[in-house]
Order: sequence, then C-alpha cells, then structure tokens
Amino acid sequence: MAKAELAGAQERLSNLESDLDMERKIKGDVDKANGLLEKELRDKEDTIEALRKQCGDVKKLNLTMLGKVQESDRKLAENIESLKNSQAFSEMSSSELSVMQHRTKELDVENSDLKKELDGVKKRLFDAENSLEQATMGCGVEKEWRENLQKQCTMHREEIAKLRAETTQVAEMKSALRQLKRENDDLKRSCSEQERALVELGDHLSRSKVKAEELKHTVEVAKDNKWMADNEAVNCQQCKKNFSVARRRHHCRNCGGIFCHQCSDNTMPLPSSSRPLRVCDGCSESLLTRSLKE
Repeated sequence: MAKAELAGAQERLSNLESDLDMERKIKGDVDKANGLLEKELRDKEDTIEALRKQCGDVKKLNLTMLGKVQESDRKLAENIESLKNSQAFSEMSSSELSVMQHRTKELDVENSDLKKELDGVKKRLFDAENSLEQATMGCGVEKEWRENLQKQCTMHREEIAKLRAETTQVAEMKSALRQLKRENDDLKRSCSEQERALVELGDHLSRSKVKAEELKHTVEVAKDNKWMADNEAVNCQQCKKNFSVARRRHHCRNCGGIFCHQCSDNTMPLPSSSRPLRVCDGCSESLLTRSLKE
C-alpha cells in the first residue's frame, strides 16, 4: 500500500515538475516576446516622432514654397501691371521689350517649377500623414496585444504559484511516505526477528518435547525394570554363561539387568546422565532404533 502511494506521489510529482518546466518555458517565451514587443514599440514610437517632425518640416517647407509662389505671382502681376500702366510702354525699344518678355518667361518657368515642387511637398506631406496614421494604429494594436500578454503572464504566474504549492505538498507527502516506508521496514525486520525467535522457540520446544519423551520412556522403563542385585544373578542374562573371577558382572544402566562384559560392551547417552553409560546389547539396539525413528 505504501509502495503504491509512493509510486503515485512520485508520478504526480513528475507530472507537476513537467508542468512547472513548461510554465517556466512559456513564461520565458512571453518575457522574450514582451521584450521584443517593447523594443518594437519604442522603434515605432521613434518612427512616429520622426514622422511628426518630418510632417512639421514638410508643412514649414510647404508654407515657405507657398509664400514664394505667392510672391512670384505678386511680382509677375506687378510687372505686368506696371507694363500695362506705363506710359513709356509704347515708347520702349524692341530690345527692352524682348528683355521684359524673356524675364516674364523666366518668371513663368520659375512659377511652374515652384508649383511642381509645391505639389511634391504636398504629396510627401500626404504620405507622411498616412504613415503617421498607420503607425499610430499599429501602435494601438500592439499596445492591446501587450496588455493581453501581460494578462496571460499574470495567469501563468498564478498557475506557477499553484504548481509550486502542489509541488511542496507532494514533497511533504513524499517525505511522509519515506517515513512510512522506514517504519514498514522496521516492522518487517521486527516481524522477521520475531518469526526467527518463534522458530527457535519451536525448535527448543521440540527438543524439550523429545527430552520429555525420553524422560517419560526412562521412567516407564525404570518402572518396568528392576535394579538386580549382584547376588541374584549367577549367569549372564543374555548369553547364560556363568559368572566367575574371569567373567565379571556388569549392570545395564538402562534396564538394571546383570550381563557379562561381552554382552554389555556398549555405551549410550541416557537422560539420567550427562555422559554415555554402559548398556546391554538389547537396550543398545532398542535405543538406537528409537533414536533413528526420532
């Protein structure tokens, strides 16, 4: 259960970290776009300022050229009027008249050039005003776009704050799960140790039971068997040979009977003693058989 919760928390943490990285990347892109937009806005504002200055210069030039044209028209009109009103007009020589006509043509050409230049100035002024209007409209659109980007940045910051809070919460859950895992491991170790202790206790109980069975059997054998006195036996209970100085009597420590050396030349561990004792051949076989069965 703790492993499943830890895996789920780690997966949520990984997803949150991925979302946080994506939000950081989006924020970086938005900040970069804001920087480029601000630079572009500054450039357009500078362009608008230059266009306004150019419009002012063109207007001044337009006024200057208009003044020149008006002055030229006024001089031309004055010259014509003076020629018409001059009493000496009829008396002027052909050479002077030719000079006056040539001067009049020059004034006409100059007037025409000034009008053309004035038209060009008016056209430049019109183009500058159109450019200024378009730049102003573009600046308004970009300002609106910038406001939208700022709103998006605010929303992204709020989302990043939420993701950071969730990341902190997941980190706390991860720490708690690690603590639970350590406690679980401690409990497993404790259970393992208790199981080993139970196994050892079972083995000990089994050995105690075997010893109890041996003691019980010994007690039962002791009840059934009687320790025979030396003067009660004249011959070996197994081989039936008479005892003598060369063939001495030996007691079996299990059944209490008296046997010769050859029929009791065995030693077996008995519950009544901590060291092996002499037993007869019959008891030796029965004890070995019981030991093998156990």
